[in-house]
Order: sequence, then structure tokens, then C-alpha cells
Amino acid sequence: MKLYKYIFSIVLMTGFISCDSFLDERPSKSTSIVPETLEHLEALLNRYSTFASEPSNELIFSTDDYGFNTDLYDASSSTYGTTELTYGTWDVDIAQTVTGRIFWPTEWRKIFTANLVLENLGKVSGDPAKKEQIKAECHFIRAYSYFEMAMVYCLPYTEANKGELGLPLKQATSFEENIARATLEETYAFIEADLQEAFKLTASFDQVNNLNHSWRASTAAVNSFAARYYLSLNDYEKAQTYAQKALDEYDGLRNYNTDMRYSDLPSDVTIFNPDQTQFTILYPYTHDLRTFEDRFEFGETYYYRELSNAGWKYWPSEELLNLYDKTNDLRYKYHIVEGYSYDRGAKNPAFDYPGYIYHFKSEIPMGPSVPEMILTKAEAQIRQGAWQDGIQTVNQLRVARMDMNAAPSDIYLSAVSQADALTKVLNERRRELPIARRWFDLRRYNNNEDPSDDVVVTRTFYPFNANTILGQEAPITYTLEKNSRRYAFPIPNTDIIASGGVLQQNTY
Repeated sequence: MKLYKYIFSIVLMTGFISCDSFLDERPSKSTSIVPETLEHLEALLNRYSTFASEPSNELIFSTDDYGFNTDLYDASSSTYGTTELTYGTWDVDIAQTVTGRIFWPTEWRKIFTANLVLENLGKVSGDPAKKEQIKAECHFIRAYSYFEMAMVYCLPYTEANKGELGLPLKQATSFEENIARATLEETYAFIEADLQEAFKLTASFDQVNNLNHSWRASTAAVNSFAARYYLSLNDYEKAQTYAQKALDEYDGLRNYNTDMRYSDLPSDVTIFNPDQTQFTILYPYTHDLRTFEDRFEFGETYYYRELSNAGWKYWPSEELLNLYDKTNDLRYKYHIVEGYSYDRGAKNPAFDYPGYIYHFKSEIPMGPSVPEMILTKAEAQIRQGAWQDGIQTVNQLRVARMDMNAAPSDIYLSAVSQADALTKVLNERRRELPIARRWFDLRRYNNNEDPSDDVVVTRTFYPFNANTILGQEAPITYTLEKNSRRYAFPIPNTDIIASGGVLQQNTY
């Protein structure tokens, strides 16, 4: 069968196609319907549960924002598993054999949905102008997912890496379409072409029933993604331009002094220290925002995507924790949850280690947002020489995040040089966007013309193998060098095999 000719009823009901491999899914005519109107296609794009989740173990565990603590493991061995260690130590040999292939097929489903809509736009009735808007939106969806996958499965884009392996360029739902990996240069050209088509979108960022309409594409969403894209290429002029365009359209920030609070739902745990004691865990109220609609109402994201951790454990590293002003930074007050290790099992004996909590225990905002655009603009200004302006820009965010009763010197950043300003803004970016955007940042820091922001990631933890953590052995140090080929995680071997060898694995 050469084409998916139908929209399947399961797609319309759930917003995605369940499959073992993006290469070998076949349609079932008995469970499909023929699309007849534009509304059928819009139903696919409106199923935000299809597009929202980015369940990437690679992004969660790989950076110096995620903490691997031997004392925490000693207190509760269930705190970490071999999956966390595989990605947290960049073990590409084990990673390519992992069967829980989450991020890779998830993003291909989104690309498939975009291609399915694009293929059928010319076959259904509907307003031509609306069709053009949906076309632009599908190009945006495709560009976004390709970019996110390139961040995980491909080496950073540099002049030296242009000829390295990129991704298969899927523009249709045909099984006859080539699935060989294009070069990195060709992959980025493909993303760029889709981005240019996405710029034709004219739908502005608005609200629907008091909810930010961030589950569908808008001009602000496209511009904020463009800012992220060009920042990854170290094109600071374009990154600033598009960040400003997004901010001009919408710049709403939550003031943590007035718009943030602790959860009203008690969360008591019994710990033994050594006697039995009751401990109350204080979660932010965002922990209680379980539905998509509640999260849209929070209101800082241009395009709704979230990093999803099924294990419910985001352990901030000591290095990350030490970046916060623990007295005056309200992000530390609300998002760094003391005693979270008790919730995860370290109760007897009790071992207190904080967790990073945003939405429930599993999600961290991942889509382009107002804070990200402020930080992008500030960094771009500084790197282009306007470092005083960059400090003023980042202080717009600080006012909304720091305790209003703190001394002005604690609220507002200041700098004495361009280098000082850059360090302070990059640290602010890390405090504001921990874990979710750190892998993206490490890749570009290590591949720009400024050696001052280079990062070699190291962590010390127990040795392990594919089956178990060897907690009785002496801890060892794991290192990710700045130019390591392990900055491209392996594609699952199951898809390499399913392709008959057409799909190449990364080389290490």
C-alpha cells in the first residue's frame, strides 16, 4: 500500500496511531473513514494530547541539571534504575538496545499526523483561506518535531558536522518514501523550508474561554520557535528579532509574588528518623493542575509542549540547587520541593532530598514561552555587544520571580562587563528553564565561537550494567566531553533492524 488514504477512526478518537515502529505501521480499512471535510482534519490538530507530550529520557537524565546522588540511592535503591543511568551516563551501547522507545516514535507520530493532513487538504471541502492556515500550521508542527529530534539523535549543527547523519525526510505517508537518513545539512534545510512555510500563518496568539490558545499554532508560536531555532545556530541577530516579535504579540508573565502559591491539598508522609514522624510536603499549586485546560490557564507558554517523566522523579543536581538564591528566589520556594525523596520512598531510614516540581510530578513546560524569549533576547543582546541592554531585559523576568520584599540588589542583576553579563544571564536561564532546555543549551555552548561558556559534564555514581546498578562497588566518574559524539543519542536498534539496514545507526 503506497499511501495512507484514510483517516482512521482510532486517530480521530485518540489523536495518535499506536505502533511498534514508525516504519512498519499499516492501516486497517475496516477501522477507517474517508475524510470529507476540513473539520475531519482539524479534529486531528485539535487533539492536543497528541502533540503535548515530549517523553524523552535523553533530555531528562543527560545533563548536569539532573542529580545522581549516591547517598539518595543508598537510602532508597528504587530512586534510580538502569534507564536513568543509561541516559545519565550517555551509555550509547545500552541505549540503542532499550525497548522503551518513547521519544523517537512519539515525534514520528506527530510528523505523520502533519503529513496526513497535508496530503488530504486538497481532497476535502472547505474554505481555501482556512486550508492555507492549516497548511502553514502542519509545516510548523513538522519543523518543530524534526528540530526536537535533531537535538537528540543528531550531532550539533556546525560547519564540520554538516555531512554527518541527519534524519529521514518524511514528506508523505507513503511506505515507498525513502527512509535513509539525510545529511545534517539536508535535515536543517528541510526544517528551514518548513519554517518559512510556517511564517505564512496569520492566526494571532489569543485566548479561548480564558485559556491561552497554546495548543494550536499562532504567529507568536512560530516566531518563538524561530528564535529557538536560530539561537541553536548561534545566529543571535535573528534569534533576537524573532524573540522580540513573539514578545510584541504576547509578553504575559506570572508574578510569583502574587500569582503563585502552595497547593491547598495536604501531602503528609510518615518518615522514620529514627522514630516515626509526620512530614508535610509543600507542593506548588501548579502540582494540582492535572488537566490540559488548567495548564493552558497558567499562561506563559506560546506553544504547549511538556517534558514528561513517567518515573515522577526530577532530582535537581547540587550544582543547579546552588545557583538559586534560596532566600529570595521564589522559583526555589515553589518549584524546589523539600522532602520530595520521602514521597519517592526514602522514608526508612529518612533521607531528605528535594525534587523539582512544576506540573504534577511528571511534567515540565517544554514549549517556547515568554520567559524563554526574554532570556533569548537578553543573551542575544549581550553576545552582540549590547550587554547593558541585556541586563535590563533579563531584569524584566527577575521582577516576576524574586521576592518583592528583597533588597533591590537581590532582585536586579547588574554586571561590570560583557563577560560578566553573559555569565549572569546564562545562569538565570538555567534557573528559569532547568532540565527541559539544558541539553539544547549544552550543545550550542560547546559549538559557538566563545570558549567561556563551554561545559564538560561529569558525574560520580555507582557502576552499572544493563540489568542492575552495582551499588556495592566504589563510585566512578562519568564524563561527557564537549565534542563527544555521544551528543547524538542512538536510534533504537529495533528500527534499524526493521529498515533492513537502510536506516543507519550513529557511529561512536
